[in-house]
Amino acid sequence: MAYEVTQTDLSILRQGEQEIRLKVELLNENFKIFDSLEGYILNDRYSQDSESLQRRSYSCDLKVMNSTFIIGKDKKIWFDKRIRVFYGVKSIRENKIIWYQLGVFCYISMKYTSTGADRTLSLTCGDLMSLYDGTLNGQLHGKGSIPDAPDYAVKNLLIPAGEDIRLAIIGTLKAAGINQYIVEDIGKPIPYDLTFSTGAVYSDVWTKIRDLYDSWEFYFDADGAFIWRQVPTGFHEPVTLNDNLMQSIVKDENADMKFSDIYNVTEVWGKVLELDRSDRYADTSIYTDNTYRITLDSFTSWQDVDNLTQIAFKVSSNNLNAPKFTINNFAPIPIYDGNSNPLQPENLKADNIYIFRYRRINAEQNALFLLGQFQCYGRYVEESAECPFSVANIGYEIIKSIDYDNLSDDAACYNQAEFLTYKSTAMMDTINLTTLVVPWLEVNTKVEYTPRYNKIQGQYIVKNINWSTGEGVMNVTLYKFLESFSYVYNRKNK
Repeated sequence: MAYEVTQTDLSILRQGEQEIRLKVELLNENFKIFDSLEGYILNDRYSQDSESLQRRSYSCDLKVMNSTFIIGKDKKIWFDKRIRVFYGVKSIRENKIIWYQLGVFCYISMKYTSTGADRTLSLTCGDLMSLYDGTLNGQLHGKGSIPDAPDYAVKNLLIPAGEDIRLAIIGTLKAAGINQYIVEDIGKPIPYDLTFSTGAVYSDVWTKIRDLYDSWEFYFDADGAFIWRQVPTGFHEPVTLNDNLMQSIVKDENADMKFSDIYNVTEVWGKVLELDRSDRYADTSIYTDNTYRITLDSFTSWQDVDNLTQIAFKVSSNNLNAPKFTINNFAPIPIYDGNSNPLQPENLKADNIYIFRYRRINAEQNALFLLGQFQCYGRYVEESAECPFSVANIGYEIIKSIDYDNLSDDAACYNQAEFLTYKSTAMMDTINLTTLVVPWLEVNTKVEYTPRYNKIQGQYIVKNINWSTGEGVMNVTLYKFLESFSYVYNRKNK
């Protein structure tokens, strides 16, 4: 859950030098505290990375004091043990330690080192995603492999077309035994059957669903809750640290830059569109009264058309704004793009064949959704004058073409191209800072800062964070937030 910043949190940052504490609780498989690792930790390292499935990681060196630190079922180090890490800072005003939870972690690897009489155990830990991404298993069960299994465990690894995406995600979470979660509603259905081979892990399923549409993310937060949400653009998000406070906590600044991996144009090639036996094709159409009309003898009413049926036909004329569609002169229905918007003029070109998907949106509304031609395609060009890497500023196109065969309409391809171009331009305009540790700061949040190298105040998004508790400072990478980027601007009202 999102941390709510208080005046106490801000006052602690203004104190200057910090008196730091570290607390590590040892948890059983039910997340109940049964021991502590306090007093044994020699050094540690904590990090957050917005581009990693395991968003949080933690590592430490422990002083081995007795046999309980040996790996074993009845010891402190075992498969079913978890650790919950807290960073503490003393508040001078309140004269007490304020604790900040950094995350819940699983043991991934262990290494013993012996030097004379001293023995050290080095631990590498990942957040709870490691239980579901194949690091520590996380495989789905095949059909019939367990009795009385949840639906998602016995459907031969199938999530059917038309399933509400939010419900599909929650179904997999329940099958995985995850009870603490926040899942935002995408508001769209699974566009086609998703099947997974035996041996797939849960993160494969979530990644496949996430990539059906642009700019969504999933991760485990500091409390160990599963979060599914749209990647924040920064437009509506508040500034968590203003420039005055940032200037007081920044120790060093490094504004390095590289030109590799920068692309100001992205082409996304999506799914190859094919008609199945239940789909329909008409080789002619008539365009009158802003309505495309085709004839299919097998249908006597809209009720005869199955939900998610694909319909292809040859367009006879370029369309006007917000065209409609009918079969056999049934009541005309609207034609939408993949974003559920009415088609703009000349989206459909004469003498071209297009494929559409018929959808029953609810009991009283149905519509035709444009998928594309025979392969879904989207192309985005970054033209923002404020982007240092835009075509306008560089003077030429740097193109990247990517196959996304999971994307099933042109709009989804365009949205993904727009998002990927944002990642390879805006997110490459970075600055690296060394600051006092801000233990409640999260990646994908917004701060305000005036860089020392150019003296221009701006807003930045946190990309990654890492620190060692004993050092009292953290390294943070920021990228420039610009409202003029279409990825941000086009989503400001959503």
